[in-house]
Amino acid sequence: MFQLFSKITETHNIDWKTQLCAQAYDGASCMQGIYSGLRTHIQKENPRAVYIWCFAHVINLVVVDTCDCSVETKVFLGDIQAINEFMRARKRTAKCIHYQKECFPKDRIRRLKHFSTTRWTSHGRAIDVVYEKY
Repeated sequence: MFQLFSKITETHNIDWKTQLCAQAYDGASCMQGIYSGLRTHIQKENPRAVYIWCFAHVINLVVVDTCDCSVETKVFLGDIQAINEFMRARKRTAKCIHYQKECFPKDRIRRLKHFSTTRWTSHGRAIDVVYEKY
């Protein structure tokens, strides 16, 4: 990861060894690992590049945990996920696309994407597609 980071910054003439003041990642060990993560390699070269836990990731975790406390939300998201799993079959997807073309000829075709249990944005996209097309 560090080699890729170094190559990209070199290609774009970014002087990260003197200009980088902070770095933010989620909790993945390959990024923020104490011994061999990207954070560690960067801080060896530039000790001023302070590591900050990515707050977007923290907020995502808070939202997921908060929604997990609500039975209604868990049931609702479970139903959305069940629809998503049901629609993954090719024949069902083809019928759904045919239906959309027939009923909404001027609208964009929308498909359900993979539903991640940890990424809140995937929940939102799935809900939007179900709301608009089903």
